[in-house]
Amino acid sequence: MKKIIYLISGLAILFLLTFNFSGCVDQDFEDIEPRVDTTLLNANTTIAELKSMYPGSLFQLSDTTFFNRDSIIIEGIVTSDDKTGNFYKTIVIQDASGAIEVKLDKTNLSNDYKLGQRLIIYCNSLYLGDYGGLIQIGSAYTENGYKQIGGMEGDVIINKHVFRKGETPAPVTPLVINPSLLTAANISKLVKVENVQFETLYFPGTTTPLTYADKASGESLDHILKGCIDNYNSKLVVRSSGYASFANKPISNLKGSVIGVLSYYNGTFQLIIRDLNDINFTEARCL
Repeated sequence: MKKIIYLISGLAILFLLTFNFSGCVDQDFEDIEPRVDTTLLNANTTIAELKSMYPGSLFQLSDTTFFNRDSIIIEGIVTSDDKTGNFYKTIVIQDASGAIEVKLDKTNLSNDYKLGQRLIIYCNSLYLGDYGGLIQIGSAYTENGYKQIGGMEGDVIINKHVFRKGETPAPVTPLVINPSLLTAANISKLVKVENVQFETLYFPGTTTPLTYADKASGESLDHILKGCIDNYNSKLVVRSSGYASFANKPISNLKGSVIGVLSYYNGTFQLIIRDLNDINFTEARCL
């Protein structure tokens, strides 16, 4: 009987101690890190300045890159969106001077870096590199003995270099371009081309509409844009990934405007759309 009394007494004491302890703990957990604004850093370098330092081969940024500038900090607004899969492990940011592709070895980036989000990039120890003439910033990796530009790996590294700034999105207005504005200075900017149509609509020898990309094989495809007024001389294409959610959609047989990030590969300018809303073809084709 005594053992039972002792057991009951012990349980009662344990209950009281637990109750008192939990009563002293603040149960209102808060996220101590701001959800949007994560830095007080300010830019000291424009994107155009940064890109001008690229010597043409992989180059690591340091406190000696710029004279009398021990840190390199750029700021830009996000213009890319990977929700549809047409952008992969990359975000594109733009300031008043230019734009650049930032490589991150991470997917679902739109969860953290939404359209219109202002970002600060702390560039020290990162690398500038290029892919087919498209200047990028990121980390470096070695494959088959060749060191090349790659994505910043893991949140630990990313969070040392990429910071959200500002709580109100400020989407970029696309730059309306024509053939004379297909220049290095405008690469990676958000642009808009007007009065254009796809040059070829059907698979050769058939009436089967071409699709944006090849979903089955995952192959990316280029579709040449023909200007109804301006002549782009086959140097401007809409490029879509075979992994994009719209890859198997037929291309439009009308004409109109296209918005996209202006990319570049070995002499060809490419428009990378975020989703099919970037293609506004509503008029009958020109001859």
